[in-house]
Amino acid sequence: MNSILIVDDDQRLRELLENYLLEKKFKVFTCDDFLSAKEILKYFIFDLIIIDRMMPGGDGIDLIQIIKEKSSTPIIMLTAKGETLNKIEGLKTGADDYVAKPFDPEELYLRMKNLLELFDQKSDKNIIINFGNFLYNLSTLQLKKGNKNIYLTEGENKLLNHLAIKNNDIVLREELADKKINDNEFRKIDVQVTRLRQKVEKNPKRPIYIKTIRGKGYKLITN
Repeated sequence: MNSILIVDDDQRLRELLENYLLEKKFKVFTCDDFLSAKEILKYFIFDLIIIDRMMPGGDGIDLIQIIKEKSSTPIIMLTAKGETLNKIEGLKTGADDYVAKPFDPEELYLRMKNLLELFDQKSDKNIIINFGNFLYNLSTLQLKKGNKNIYLTEGENKLLNHLAIKNNDIVLREELADKKINDNEFRKIDVQVTRLRQKVEKNPKRPIYIKTIRGKGYKLITN
C-alpha cells in the first residue's frame, strides 16, 4: 500500500482527496501548512507527495526544494488555473508533475499512478523507452537502434531524457530551459530538437516521434 502526503490548507479539498484516495487503497496523511509538513517529513518517508503552491507559513516551492535535496520522492504540485509561471517554477525546482485547480480527482489519481509506476521501475531495473526501431535506456542514458549505439551529445541526451521520462505527454519548452527563460533559450532548445530529429527521424521535417505541440513544447511518441 503506497503512502501519500497531501499538503494543502483547503480543508474541503484535503478531505475530498483523502476519502477518494482511501477508496483507491492508498494510505493517506494530510497537513494544512508549511511548518507541519516540514515537521512530519523529518520522521516519515512517503511514496508520493501532493503539495499546494500557496499555503500558510511558507511557500510550496520551498517545500519541494527541501524534499528534493534529501530524496527523489515524486511530487505533484497543485496550482491555481492559469498560473503558468508557478507551474514552471515548481517544475524547475523539482516537482515531477502538476495539476491545475479545479481538477477531477480521477485525473490526479491517474497522474499519481503513472508517477508511482515510473519511480518503482526506476528503483527496480533499467527503464527502456521504445519508439520505432529505437531503444532508450533511462538509467544508462544510451540510445540504440537495433544493436547499434547512437551517439548523442550531452545536450541531445538531456533533451531526449526529458522527453522520454514524460513519454507521450507534453514537455513544456519552459521545462527544457536550463537558464533564464527567454527567446534565446527557446531558440537553443529548438535547435537541439532539430539536431536530435536528424538522428532519429526518417524525415526530420515531418517528424513522427518528436512532435511539436504548437505554443507549448514537445512530445515523444513511444510504442
